[in-house]
Amino acid sequence: MDLKYKVLAIAVVAVIVSTAVYMHLGNKSQVQGTTTAYQTTINQHQTTSPQPTASLSGARYGQQFCLDASSNAMAMTYAVENGITCFRADIGLNQGEMNFISNVTKAGGSYLGILDYVTLGAQTSRYGCASNCNWNLSTWNATVAQALADYPEVRQWEIYNEPLIRQFMGGYENGSALNYFNMIRSASEIIRSRDPNATIVCFGGAQTFPFSVMQNEYQFYAQVWSYGASKYCDAISLHSYILPYHSLNQSLSGNATITEELNYTVNLYENLTGKPIWITETGLPSNSNYTLGLNFTEQEQNTFLQQDMEFYSSYPFVKRIYWFHLEGSVARGLDYGLLNGTTLQPKPSWYSFLSFVNRSAVRWTLVRASAPRREEAQS
Repeated sequence: MDLKYKVLAIAVVAVIVSTAVYMHLGNKSQVQGTTTAYQTTINQHQTTSPQPTASLSGARYGQQFCLDASSNAMAMTYAVENGITCFRADIGLNQGEMNFISNVTKAGGSYLGILDYVTLGAQTSRYGCASNCNWNLSTWNATVAQALADYPEVRQWEIYNEPLIRQFMGGYENGSALNYFNMIRSASEIIRSRDPNATIVCFGGAQTFPFSVMQNEYQFYAQVWSYGASKYCDAISLHSYILPYHSLNQSLSGNATITEELNYTVNLYENLTGKPIWITETGLPSNSNYTLGLNFTEQEQNTFLQQDMEFYSSYPFVKRIYWFHLEGSVARGLDYGLLNGTTLQPKPSWYSFLSFVNRSAVRWTLVRASAPRREEAQS
């Protein structure tokens, strides 16, 4: 999701004795005490959840490696020229963004467009919707139809961004599973009527970490699915951040590792939906001026990226992985970018990301030669 639309304030949270503090993007701070119950749950599912290893035959590098897009034309040109062709961005109904996305598409890029509060013209804040908040399902339907008309080059659509994060709630999207299902259904019907071959991605980035947040969100999305969302979704979207940690090898309380927790979660959602999974946001900042001591180096960011991409590449049902973000914002203390937020100079993580893009390109060259037809949601 584009940084210009993020609320970037970081909540200050105290770490108390054995309580692990998990901080997500912007104001998405959550506190969870990692309990014995978590370790018990993990142990109960070890036999049914495949471990993320290379033994998952045929999985690695069949994915596409993508980026949450920048609004900087120079950065986007640099990315496309280096072979990165899939991007993700909020869709705003303004001529400037229409022209920008059209130009990137003409240069060889493609977009996963997010239909959300930005599209609706709602103003977010850390406390919830701040203005243009009284929209209903009819408003949503009209806005979706307008977005389809304004962005004919966009063929992949994500239904909202993080619908359970307070700062993004507003109007009809009020935390009701039934309301979110209705938004999926009506948007899908509108999109299909205009573009029968479009790809529709649901869940808007269900959180994978920490465990307590994942549990609450999973109950919501399971309810959405129970209403019949499968009929309207080609893929589902997960968001994967592990702050305040910086390595998948780090252990949590009870000796569980972050890898085990993420493994459990990604399999949980695949078992629920049976749909391809797109990781539409994942990342780690560097050069950040946090007040909590989370000032990761560029090398730590690079190491996390390598672990992260290898981890999700091991699952045959994970089809796309979007790193957040192409370009960072050092001034706001959220430099998740692969390019330095001030100079646009590549960080070490940029070169590692390109190596995954190149391995994926080689893999798909071989796949297309033998089986040129494939579903969009499978890519």
